[in-house]
Amino acid sequence: MMHASLSLIVFTANMLGPFSDPFEFEGDYGHSINPIRQEVFERVMTKESINRNAMVEAIDADRAYGPTLGELVTPQLIQSLKEIQTTTEGFGKIELEEILKFLERYHDQHIFRFLHHTPKGFLNLDHALRNQAALEATDFSLPLLNSTTELTGNNSYELKRNLLQAVFTPDTLQLTKPEETLLRSLRSFDLALLQDLLNDHAELEDLEVFCTPSGQSFMYWLYHSLNLHLISEGDNLIDQVNLVKKFFSKSLGDPARRARIFREKIIQENASILFTQESDEHARQALEKEGFFLPVEGQNPQDGTYIFLRSELWDPHYEILSLEGYQGFLKGRVNLILATHNTGQKFLLASAHGHSTRAADGRLQLSLIMDMFHRLQREREYEDLQLLIGMDANTKTESDVEALLDHLESLGLVGTRVGPTTAKKRMVTAQHSKAGKLAIDQEDYLITVKPECGGKFLLSNPTVGFQNEMVDPNRMLPDIENLSDHYPVGAALTSLR
Repeated sequence: MMHASLSLIVFTANMLGPFSDPFEFEGDYGHSINPIRQEVFERVMTKESINRNAMVEAIDADRAYGPTLGELVTPQLIQSLKEIQTTTEGFGKIELEEILKFLERYHDQHIFRFLHHTPKGFLNLDHALRNQAALEATDFSLPLLNSTTELTGNNSYELKRNLLQAVFTPDTLQLTKPEETLLRSLRSFDLALLQDLLNDHAELEDLEVFCTPSGQSFMYWLYHSLNLHLISEGDNLIDQVNLVKKFFSKSLGDPARRARIFREKIIQENASILFTQESDEHARQALEKEGFFLPVEGQNPQDGTYIFLRSELWDPHYEILSLEGYQGFLKGRVNLILATHNTGQKFLLASAHGHSTRAADGRLQLSLIMDMFHRLQREREYEDLQLLIGMDANTKTESDVEALLDHLESLGLVGTRVGPTTAKKRMVTAQHSKAGKLAIDQEDYLITVKPECGGKFLLSNPTVGFQNEMVDPNRMLPDIENLSDHYPVGAALTSLR
């Protein structure tokens, strides 16, 4: 039996929780620092990623650009590395010796292009460190270009030495990938490409040193020390970079401020349900403040895929459900709850975040959620149960979007269609395959059951970025007015009678 008529304002939002990098994205960060950011982009980005229309010339320029490995890792820095090894738990002497062999073998090679084309996973430590900070609501505080921490040092050596000391800690080593994971990635790397990046005598086995925890940490330091080396060559650029960091840390890079601004907008919109992806502890604290939304304690926090329920409208004793056998659930890419509205209407609610490089993962999530929906209807006799999903499906191409929409149709579901929900270009990033690439994609959706398949609610009046019109695809995110690389998607969920 249908309960009393109700209408709910609902949102889904990828909140870019681990956003602590003032140089990762192109966008308007303010007229006073935009020129500084542009100079940094020109110094540290590959010409290959900037000049895609002149690829051969750009690659040739990258080959000769920047320091040799010996110039990047000087004898002074090698001595510092040796001293760090003797005092750092988990950094073995054998691993140090292997690193030194690599440095000796390739000391005369220009290293810029190699560090921007390393095998997949070799720089994953960057993502792990940022996520850890976001989960713990602490600052990502390493003294590198891509953080809000002020650079301390007057020259290349001092900048790189300070970063070396900050990177090599037991806590950092604990966040590295399993060695076998990177060895598998290395085995699939193109040997011809490696020889093009280093020299004709290079072997894949030469990179095995970077698969160990200490090796991953050293590779991470190498990549970021190169950026520090390059900006140190600019006239007064170290001080100007610190100016950008200072401005960024008080604006887009202040996670507590970003969370407060988002909370105010959500309250203004009178939201009844909020699905998030990549939200951090600051967002959680802000949204739960003063009891406006129910606590999300018990929901898996790993990927920030929370479901926030407006406390005055929902029974606080909702049930958290699990998706057995799906690894993405264990990693927090789906949270699933059974909740009861004050009218007595029961909902299965899901916040989902599809894999960033496998669009099929989002479709799998929808299938598993529907399996749970039908199971609850069948086993608990919840004939009146309704379903609502908020999702960042990571549908990055038109074919991805079409495949998702076809899958919704096959499952008896319907979703919002608001056009692009993200418009961004990554610039200085350890995700080097994305550097310089423009992404204007429809990735975010609110989804429910179609009326002809038993749905008793309609999604109407959709918004994107809290607006009723489509977004400007030429406006890169995030910027000083839009604090994530995704626009939030909203809609009214209204009962059919």
